[in-house]
Amino acid sequence: MNNFRITAILALTALGLGGCTDAGVAPPPPENLRLSVKAPATVLGKVNHEVLHIISAKVLLKEIEFSQAGSEDSVEIESGPQVVTLNLDAKITEVTAVRIRPGVYDRIRFTIHKPEDSEQVSDSTFKSGESGNQRFSLVITGLYHDTPFTFQSRESTHQELHLTTPVTVSDDGTVNVTLKIDPYLWFQANGLVLDPFNQTNEIDSLIKSSFAEAFRDNDRNGDPD
Repeated sequence: MNNFRITAILALTALGLGGCTDAGVAPPPPENLRLSVKAPATVLGKVNHEVLHIISAKVLLKEIEFSQAGSEDSVEIESGPQVVTLNLDAKITEVTAVRIRPGVYDRIRFTIHKPEDSEQVSDSTFKSGESGNQRFSLVITGLYHDTPFTFQSRESTHQELHLTTPVTVSDDGTVNVTLKIDPYLWFQANGLVLDPFNQTNEIDSLIKSSFAEAFRDNDRNGDPD
């Protein structure tokens, strides 16, 4: 795998040193690809009787890559681990902004990651100890029938999503790709709301299958362009 990532810090340094070109044309922006996530604002339950309400949802992502169309070549845009806190008021959250090689990309790959024993994570909620039962890939807090709960997944999983439409990353513009994540899908099965106090494999399976949609979203409104 070829890694063509150029960090924004290096690009900004180059801008400061080089300024404009001899022809008076400004250099390209420091990044040409942004990755964002969007979670819908909703609750689960009957009218006037809320069953499940998510207050916060955080996911630990690692090894985020974009793959070129018609090729197995990929560009790693974030090695991680990267804590992604979902914005639950339906606004998008930017995960990272980078500069990569121009081209057409049609897939995104990433790992929902449980920290290794010696791995440092910026958010202590993902690692309360060294044993496997004290490290988490996903942490959710909320209310279930008005009772506070914390759900912690201990599963790691690799994901590969095909973009709704391949995106073209150019030298002189910035493309935004939005990954849609609905945390309420993690607690729904066959029309029923699952009990978050019951840490079952069923919820972990729903988490894996819920990461299913990514698309170009240059106006950053959370919907496909």
